[in-house]
Amino acid sequence: MIEIKRLNDTHQAIWDNYVDQCDEATPYHRFAWGQAVKASYGFDTHYLGAFEGDKLVGVLPLVEMKIPLKGNSYVAAPYCDAAGPLAESQSVVDALRTAAVEVSTDTNSPLEIRNASNVIIAPEKLIGSEKVRMLLNLEADAEQQMAAFKSKLRSQIRKAEKNGLNAGVFRFESSAKFEEKLAQFYEVISLNMRSLGSPVHSKEWFKQVLKNYQDKAYLALVYSDNVAVGGGIVLLNGNAASIPWASTKSDYNRLAPNMLLYWTVISEAINSGASTFDFGRSTAFEGTYNFKKQWGASPSYLDWQSYKDGTEQPESAESKNGKLRQLVEAIWKKLPLGLVNALGPKIRKYVSL
Repeated sequence: MIEIKRLNDTHQAIWDNYVDQCDEATPYHRFAWGQAVKASYGFDTHYLGAFEGDKLVGVLPLVEMKIPLKGNSYVAAPYCDAAGPLAESQSVVDALRTAAVEVSTDTNSPLEIRNASNVIIAPEKLIGSEKVRMLLNLEADAEQQMAAFKSKLRSQIRKAEKNGLNAGVFRFESSAKFEEKLAQFYEVISLNMRSLGSPVHSKEWFKQVLKNYQDKAYLALVYSDNVAVGGGIVLLNGNAASIPWASTKSDYNRLAPNMLLYWTVISEAINSGASTFDFGRSTAFEGTYNFKKQWGASPSYLDWQSYKDGTEQPESAESKNGKLRQLVEAIWKKLPLGLVNALGPKIRKYVSL
């Protein structure tokens, strides 16, 4: 018999041990993701654990977002691509999903569950509008990985190095030096997010992610003459690595900092024991999809489910090109950086994507 229990901080070790050993797990399933959400944005995570007797056989991290004027919303999980029910059997997956639906209906709140699989899709089966994540099977060491890349990609990486760029990898520590590295990363990503017309997360969010993940996360920075021109954060779990955030300064793009950045995070993932690298979410055949594909990554479906009043809702198309959204983005791009960095996190915490 399957029993669903709500777990707490005292269960972190058994939770993470289970997640570490699941092939379908992502780093976002780890206890640390919910802890970072709580510490930076104040939202609670309901850690749903499925048990058969005393054995943990499935998990689902369900974040309760309290949104002004809209009430509660439950997401598994916000700010990431995939943290849906994780279990060894479909019956346990179904039990966890049912429990999440019950939690949301108890407060008349909507629910979103973000599922993903590791099954690779043949590109010819895509129609061009799907949301996919891009997965790369890694080689045994960095030297073999570089050799596996196509010659054009290798030359682009070498171009960045010939242009005088260099990179470093940093893990969380309570020090002024690390705070400086985090500030450099935040400058890069906040500039990039403003150029996209989108609010940026708070610096505290990124700090809490790195702090709670500890050795299961790292920050990579690319420099040109001691100026940080690119940065990314990678999360680890078991043999999987995921990069939820990566940015470069557009003024330096001619030097190819993005190529050195991705080579740095991939080679560090290999050195950290990862065998799969998740480049994250893209729309099939669009710009970011093609960028990730050149590294040898292949698409895998994302299956996001929405529920209201306990009933699954039909998938709705994203209105990317709505006139209101275009207007807001255009205005946001023109605001001073200090202003968007002050306002952005206050908005971003309520945007679950």
